[in-house]
Amino acid sequence: MISSPHNIFKKIFAGALFIFGFATTIRAQFIDLNLNIDSKLTASTEQPLDFGTLATNSGRQAIDFGSLNMGIFSITALKNEILLINLNKPHELYHENPATKETIPIELLSRYGYAEHNYQNTYKLSNTSSIIKVNPNSEPGPWNTIYIFMYGSVNIGNVPDGVYSNDIVLNVEYL
Repeated sequence: MISSPHNIFKKIFAGALFIFGFATTIRAQFIDLNLNIDSKLTASTEQPLDFGTLATNSGRQAIDFGSLNMGIFSITALKNEILLINLNKPHELYHENPATKETIPIELLSRYGYAEHNYQNTYKLSNTSSIIKVNPNSEPGPWNTIYIFMYGSVNIGNVPDGVYSNDIVLNVEYL
């Protein structure tokens, strides 16, 4: 029985597939990599700046750096991240009654550091904008917290009694 050329080709092809199928090993690796970086930047008020109750005509009253009444903000960001910090500090306090036109002058200063109670290792912030690199610390994880300390003085003159206030606005952006 003579095989046709077509059948011979089929047998040779099948034999070659059989031999190469065992002789050659094909390896494949598939990697499904999904990288998600959550850049949670948080800022909060840890302690409000509080001058307390002051009498009319009491003059200059100060909250010194390190005082229990100074204001404290906290900012949590990624380590080694560069932040642009804008502090809008008021220059005067307004009476709760909008009809009262008298104001109380206020002078505010600010510093920042990496520990809420270690005031010796702090740095002065400018009056408008500051660029800060978030330093790595020894804590595990990718985050670090910066503390901003607010302190200063008011000058109480002959003003009507009442509650005087204003807002300090903290704006933080990643660069």
